Amino acid sequence: MLNKKFLLGIILSMAMCLSACSNGNAEATETSAENVTAAEEITSAESESKSAVEPISEPEPPAVNAEDVTEAAYDTGNPETGLVYFIQPVIEQYDEYDDWSLADWECRDTEVMRDYHYDNEWKYRKELIFVFSNFTDEPVTIDSIQIVRESDGTLVSFADGSDTLDIDFTVQPLHKTDYLLKAEDFDYSACKSGIYNAVVNVGLEGYGREFFIDNSELYEETFPSVFVSEAASDDWWGREYTGAAPTFLTEEQQKIFAEAHARMSEFFWWDGYLSKEYADTHTADDFIGLFTNVLTEDYARALAQERYIDENGNLVSHDGGRGSNIFYYDHCFFPVSSDDEQVTFKATVIYCHSDNPYAVGFEDKNYHMVNTENGWRVDHFDLWN
Repeated sequence: MLNKKFLLGIILSMAMCLSACSNGNAEATETSAENVTAAEEITSAESESKSAVEPISEPEPPAVNAEDVTEAAYDTGNPETGLVYFIQPVIEQYDEYDDWSLADWECRDTEVMRDYHYDNEWKYRKELIFVFSNFTDEPVTIDSIQIVRESDGTLVSFADGSDTLDIDFTVQPLHKTDYLLKAEDFDYSACKSGIYNAVVNVGLEGYGREFFIDNSELYEETFPSVFVSEAASDDWWGREYTGAAPTFLTEEQQKIFAEAHARMSEFFWWDGYLSKEYADTHTADDFIGLFTNVLTEDYARALAQERYIDENGNLVSHDGGRGSNIFYYDHCFFPVSSDDEQVTFKATVIYCHSDNPYAVGFEDKNYHMVNTENGWRVDHFDLWN
């Protein structure tokens, strides 16, 4: 289909040409007006039929070619035309539930609300909630759902063995309606951790949104601040830090990495702090020595020089670091390679914000540990937030 602005330009040019050739002829003027009116009608019709989620360019097969609408930049102006939907950014199975995670979800069918889309959907992580908003004057029927594994483009099977779940689900005009993809229809726990694309098919059009399934486990341990034993006058130092590590590491590696995480959080996260009293009474080597039980000495020194050591090699105080990323939502570890001398792994970080549940992003962070004469040590650690 021709671009509507390009089409309008052609029609206007033809009209002007006819008008010029007629030397003021009234018939040519009437033709120009009719052409302009026709162009405006085409533009108006196209504008009315344009959905907030663009359809796929090729209708067959809809799941594989479905457009990933999550690639758009963050924007608090949520779409409010056509049929739109969002899903939770992460699905995982909880053993326990608290104020931050819901055990059950009751589907809703209400009128759409302008400038407001998000409620408590992200607190429910057991099953996908498709939150459909129909901003049109006609009912819209979602024919089916498909789940695509992004790593290889494979369609994931549903409980009945098919790769397409027929739902025949209708959203009434100006209504916001939930569809819950239940575990009895799709086995989330059987999926490998990773990024997936949930595609809804309306006729021959497919619309995709990415989400993350996290079926991994974490080792966690709480460590006191390294300054608990110091004669620090500020009670701020008396806090504890919880370190996390992937369970695919060995027991020794888990403990080393978890404490490295605690130390990175204590000194190299956004609120990293070193008092003037400590800096005035200790050397740079004293400070670096606080980390060499979990980091290699070279890596500990490189980190310290970025924030706590001046150009003369003296230790300096610091009142805070970079700000935390308000779009950070969660992360999941993946092994890369390992042997007796080293282990390499990564974490996929999920970014999103409740102001715009339609936008979700992902980024990989990298980690490396080496086996030294003193045991395992971390020599590369990307903070995930």
